[in-house]
Amino acid sequence: MIAAALIGSIIYRFLPEEISLNDPAHIGNTAGNLANGGLFCEMNGKVYFSNSYENGSLYVMNNDETEIKKLNDLNVFSINVGGDYIYFGQGSSRFSGEGFGIFRTKPGLMRSKLNGKDMKTMLSFPITTATLAANEIIYQSGSQLFRMGTDGENDRQLSSININPSSYVNGTIYYANAGKDHFVYALDVASGYSSVVFEANTYNAIYEGGYIYYLDLGNNYRLCRYSIYDHTIEILTSDRVDFYNIGYGVIFYQKNSPTEPALVRMNLDGSDQEIIRPGNHNHINMTSRYVYFQDFGDEVRTYKTPLYGAPSVSIFRP
Repeated sequence: MIAAALIGSIIYRFLPEEISLNDPAHIGNTAGNLANGGLFCEMNGKVYFSNSYENGSLYVMNNDETEIKKLNDLNVFSINVGGDYIYFGQGSSRFSGEGFGIFRTKPGLMRSKLNGKDMKTMLSFPITTATLAANEIIYQSGSQLFRMGTDGENDRQLSSININPSSYVNGTIYYANAGKDHFVYALDVASGYSSVVFEANTYNAIYEGGYIYYLDLGNNYRLCRYSIYDHTIEILTSDRVDFYNIGYGVIFYQKNSPTEPALVRMNLDGSDQEIIRPGNHNHINMTSRYVYFQDFGDEVRTYKTPLYGAPSVSIFRP
């Protein structure tokens, strides 16, 4: 009896873990956030974020910044949430464990429950970006793209070219082909086949509400959008743009200027441009209430500004 119970326990440990299925249309974070490191992720009124003041440790709070709680000590990015789980990339980190001194963790892809418990290593090698697409994780490692189930099974190559999977919607990844012609392509995840959406000299393509937003490389990196319905192109700003994020009906972008660089907010059609904060910024991440960002070159101090309303900036310190 004891031997049988022991054998059953061993077999159970090595059975694939059953993960509850997400809705087929579920996406683990916004394309704009993932394109900016995926340092913040809002889901069901909760915001999961990488705390820059603690080497990127994973935290959670309400979207009004109340009830802040630490979930783990890892250096996290590409945060995605679906069902009962958080999926995130892990950078190399160094942290103190109570009673165990200093630990160093290896880069990879991790999964945990929403409360931070039952943490599992899904990949133990470096990744660049990961997207939770329904019930799969699509991730970029080196110059290749891979896919695997949320249970960690059936890991296989999706594409042999360098594709950023951030802009996923309904089984399709929209991307600017950085290694070939810079056209915007659509990768069908089911078949692995890519087709040209439109021909232009583009970078950092993001799909949002029937449009593909992109930086126009041939015209000083200005921000434009292409309608997938009537195939028209609109120029949204003549500013040279370094980084941008889009969501909740607005765009925040970093204006590149030798004399007047600034974080700027505007509507989706390019109207009502407002300077939020002078200077050079990056890591622009959005929630339904705030936009979080950093000074370029400073990965510790984090700022926030309301998504809408009169521009105001304050330091975000959990």
